[in-house]
Amino acid sequence: MKFLSPVSTILPRILLTKAVVGFISLVCLSLILATAWQMRQSRSERFANAEMTVYNIVRAAEQHAQDTVKQADNTLRDLVERIENDGVSSNDQKARLKKLMAQNVVNIEGIQGIFIYNEQGNWVANSFPEDTKTRNNSDRAYFIYHRDHADESLHIGSIVKSRTTGDMIIPISRRINAADGNFAGVALATIPVTYFQNFFERLDVDNKGVIFLALNNGDLLARRPTLTKLQTTNVSKGEIFSIYLPRNDSGTAVVKSIVDGVERVYAYRRLSRLPIVAAAGVSFEHVFAPWWTYAYRSIAMISIIVLALAFLGILLYRQIQQLVVAEGELIDAKNELDVIAHTDSLTRLANRRCFDQNLHKEWGRAGRSQSDIALILLDIDWFKQFNDHYGHLQGDKCLKQIADLMELNVKRPIDLPARFGGEEFVILLPETNLEGALYVAEKIRSAVINAHIEHSGSPIRKVTISVGVVAVNAPEKDGYTAALAEADRLLYCAKNKGRNRVEGRFLHNCFAAREFNQSQSKQTEV
Repeated sequence: MKFLSPVSTILPRILLTKAVVGFISLVCLSLILATAWQMRQSRSERFANAEMTVYNIVRAAEQHAQDTVKQADNTLRDLVERIENDGVSSNDQKARLKKLMAQNVVNIEGIQGIFIYNEQGNWVANSFPEDTKTRNNSDRAYFIYHRDHADESLHIGSIVKSRTTGDMIIPISRRINAADGNFAGVALATIPVTYFQNFFERLDVDNKGVIFLALNNGDLLARRPTLTKLQTTNVSKGEIFSIYLPRNDSGTAVVKSIVDGVERVYAYRRLSRLPIVAAAGVSFEHVFAPWWTYAYRSIAMISIIVLALAFLGILLYRQIQQLVVAEGELIDAKNELDVIAHTDSLTRLANRRCFDQNLHKEWGRAGRSQSDIALILLDIDWFKQFNDHYGHLQGDKCLKQIADLMELNVKRPIDLPARFGGEEFVILLPETNLEGALYVAEKIRSAVINAHIEHSGSPIRKVTISVGVVAVNAPEKDGYTAALAEADRLLYCAKNKGRNRVEGRFLHNCFAAREFNQSQSKQTEV
């Protein structure tokens, strides 16, 4: 007989393993994603702070440049108006202009010198002392511009080297017109480059940061840090001038400098009503140095946590796997014990204990459902003589052969063949009437005799069986004892009638126990 093993709990263990691995993986992934998000937020904040810093620096540089140029322009506007109205033909007029210009240089911060040139480019008056050597500046770009353009607006030129002091200066000039509107000269104010650079030094940028002023054409006017070739440096090919300024007069951008190759976060702004661009940048290295420290520390901490969780997960996984293996071995052992507890070790049929349990269960079911139930009790004929002649080993072999023949001829899963004891066997047939039970019994009897198992102690020289069959309809509770006794009586009737035969009888449920008692009483009287 085949027995089903108990429902295994290995599947939940496997699910638990997957759940543990999944949970640890989810925790690790969540930590990594949370840290990555936090690092990204921190990086964005650092970048935003850098943009705000350079923007404020640019606004400061813009305001300083506008104030300085505005003061210089107001001075030049006043001088041009005086000259165009009063002229400078007399020495007294020149002396008054010279004194006025000298006072302006003293009073106005940032202006190094003020000059008046006639239409030939010669000095008419300036703010320097009397012993300053006079010069002709008709070759200067600003002079040529005013000579060739009737534009009376303020002109800011590229850096030049002062012929008076030798310093690098920014020329700011206005055209002087004669009464008829023709060119009559130039009024010039000079601002030293160092004036702006000294101001830039006071602004907070890193060692690799930069602040500069440049004309719209890209010529540098001032820069921190300063350059040895500042006068000839043009940044018009840089990204700020070539890409960003054409789109917007102000903004921020990440740009790699064409001057020194340093990548920076820049803010830029075109000055209102002036042909000047102010820009400032802080290096990526400076902006993100603290962030990289934070990032490395965070990555190290997360790596340690993830490794610890992974190690813990591996330990848990191994423990669960060991539990799964141990549980599997325990289930196998339990199944084996169940088989041993319910199976005859010799024939592999159900044993008496298993038969009794199933008989009690099926008998109760037949009583509740008012159905038939049958019992077949069979015994090997002259088995003692078989053992005496062939030995107990051959006797055991004979029992196994009979058991195999029984299993071959009992087809239904609900039928239960079992070893009853010694050379006796029993078959439980639920939902089977007497006719069906007799049919099964006869099949087994025929199969045994047709197996031609040699038996010299039998009159027919081969092993045979005697069979008693009982069928009951709607049996009474606990009536199976009487039914078994009746099957045993019929078995011995078959033996008394010559063996190798089947004897059967149908018992009504209400008379099964009573007929058994009556038969026992008659046997006692005899």
